[in-house]
Amino acid sequence: MMEFIYRDYIIQLIDEPGINLDSTLTNAGYEKIYGDKFTRNYTSSKHGIKLVRNDQPMGSCLVLGSGGTTGIHSTSAILDNDRLILCCGNAVCCISLPELTLQWRTYADIATCFQLFKLQDDFIVHGELEISRIDKNGCVKWQFSGSDIFVSPNGINEIKIESDHILLTDFSQTTYTIDLDGNPY
Repeated sequence: MMEFIYRDYIIQLIDEPGINLDSTLTNAGYEKIYGDKFTRNYTSSKHGIKLVRNDQPMGSCLVLGSGGTTGIHSTSAILDNDRLILCCGNAVCCISLPELTLQWRTYADIATCFQLFKLQDDFIVHGELEISRIDKNGCVKWQFSGSDIFVSPNGINEIKIESDHILLTDFSQTTYTIDLDGNPY
């Protein structure tokens, strides 16, 4: 579980892999469920969002993802003013706060979206196959692919964002430098 402080609320993000959406509990304990045509047939990730104020529940939603499985961790979501931006499967989703309404869902990688980073008014998405830059409305500005997946077998940081460029390392240890517009050096 991960928590954010938002105004006088606590936002709890909970990885919910054990929820069975086929059960008789149609809402799975959440007030709202956000899926799409892909997640109806195959759900790889289930991320719960609970809004709490003074130890009292104030709202909840469950975000469903397809593609590769993602988990909740320190770089899988960003609190951005009155919005929560989070990775879920192969998409990045924007949830409005405090309403917990899905504003947009962007498929930023064909496989899995691992991490999010704020860059100016945009977001950099570390995906398994692609590094993407999306704007605040979820529109993809550019994507960059390497010769292998952006996953490290030995703990090397796959992505490092500098002031004027991004350093990337793929699974085969090939390194890339791209500018903030996604162009290789």
